[in-house]
Amino acid sequence: MNRRNLTVLALVLAVLAVPIVAHGAEHPKGEARPGFGEPHHILGAYLAAVDRSELQVFDQTLDRSMIVPTRVEFVYDLESATTVIQVYSRLKKPIRVPNREECEVRGVSAEMSADGHIVDTAAHIWIK
Repeated sequence: MNRRNLTVLALVLAVLAVPIVAHGAEHPKGEARPGFGEPHHILGAYLAAVDRSELQVFDQTLDRSMIVPTRVEFVYDLESATTVIQVYSRLKKPIRVPNREECEVRGVSAEMSADGHIVDTAAHIWIK
């Protein structure tokens, strides 16, 4: 190939690559996309419910200082054809399971109601 053809080929490849680079830079990893703020709204409602002492495990009320929320989960229930919203939080310090020395709670999933209340809590238990 002569020099002119190589230059044209390089120019064509550069032009074709621009939309790909521009598209990839549009939404950098780790940033919420515009219009995708609902998980942050749900997290706010969850933390407000925690502040109202609604997060309880084994008759112990968990407060904001004890948890690290890590996921907002939209779970589709096949039987009822409904979507359940849950927030998963890791516990900063595990909680002993009553009458089970070898078990500890390391995380909790809280099901949220449409009006922002915790309606059900599941403990995630590990055996030491």
